[in-house]
Amino acid sequence: MSEKERLWTRDFLLIDLTSFLVFASFYYLLSTLQLYVVNLGGSVATVGLVMGLFTLVAVSLRPVVGQMLDARGRRVMLLAGLVIILVSFMIYPLIHALWWVLLIRVIHGIGWAVVPVAASTLIADVVPAKRRGEAMGYYSNFMDVAMAIGPFIGVLLLQAGSFSTVFFGAAITLVPALFTIGAVHEKYQPMPERPKSPLLSRPAILPGLVMMSASIGYGAVVSFLPTLALHRGITGHIFGISDYAFYYIVYAITLLLTRGLWGRLSDRHGRKAAIIPGMLLLAAGTLILAFTNSLLLLLLVGIVYAAGFGSAQPAIMAWTVDRAGHSGWGAAVSTFFIAFDGGLGLGAIIMGAVIQHFSYRASFLAVTFITLLGFLLYVYQLRKEELPPGSTSHQA
Repeated sequence: MSEKERLWTRDFLLIDLTSFLVFASFYYLLSTLQLYVVNLGGSVATVGLVMGLFTLVAVSLRPVVGQMLDARGRRVMLLAGLVIILVSFMIYPLIHALWWVLLIRVIHGIGWAVVPVAASTLIADVVPAKRRGEAMGYYSNFMDVAMAIGPFIGVLLLQAGSFSTVFFGAAITLVPALFTIGAVHEKYQPMPERPKSPLLSRPAILPGLVMMSASIGYGAVVSFLPTLALHRGITGHIFGISDYAFYYIVYAITLLLTRGLWGRLSDRHGRKAAIIPGMLLLAAGTLILAFTNSLLLLLLVGIVYAAGFGSAQPAIMAWTVDRAGHSGWGAAVSTFFIAFDGGLGLGAIIMGAVIQHFSYRASFLAVTFITLLGFLLYVYQLRKEELPPGSTSHQA
């Protein structure tokens, strides 16, 4: 294999490690922040608002972030985002009222607007184009490992100490990321007097809509899994750890076993080979969750939903980059994350209201339907692109 086709380079590993640290600290809060809000007197709808506001702030800033990544470079933006997130972790333990939680979620969301986009764009810069789908899969594996241990550590820190212990633990975990990303060599060189890029990447809008249909369901799952477990009576303990925490372990293990395989499949046989089964599995996962009332079913959801997410998300991200030229990768990845995080925010806020006024079952049946709409949109576009003989330009 030539040096140009080599995937596992020093910079690739450093970016992977940075993302691991970022997402591990993020997942400490993912399994505990909902309980923090309830502890402060919040309702299920308030939980949805707290979880969703974070992502909606990120979404509102993503268009500007995409422009700045292409105009100013990736690494400096990533470092700035990491510092903002670190500051928010240090402020969380100092607050004891719901409206303050909302304010800190805004600050946290500003940092989150930058970090995943900058890291993903750096990955696109440093890996061979022919192995981009595989690279996205392996890059996502580091986030999967973070998901495997992050929620567990979050629950353990809470059980061993307090909510403040969780927040300080997240800050300590994030600090090394400042050094790992600082050691990455910036390969992208912004063009002098480069024309201003559009706020949204037009080629990325269609993949973004497909991803949003799935991430609405993902937002509902990650936001309400702890409260769903409590509501459905899945409240036992295994080795002193709450039952629901093992969902994250099963989810992450499934992702680890499937991400790279799906990535290679999408590179060799087109993105459809991963997107089609992935979207169907995501719909199946939320459908099962609508009727879940035992730990066994919850773990089954973890397997099915992880297989779907591990298949669809990196393939849709690679499809997004496929459709954009090299100079527009920053804007394209930013548009992708606008759609992805927009779906997360909408899923948390809207489905929180649905749960509050109707039921958990109604909420997860609704997101199943929305995911299937995204699947149908992709299939429609796929058939449209395959009608001209030999049309494979976008690797759909």
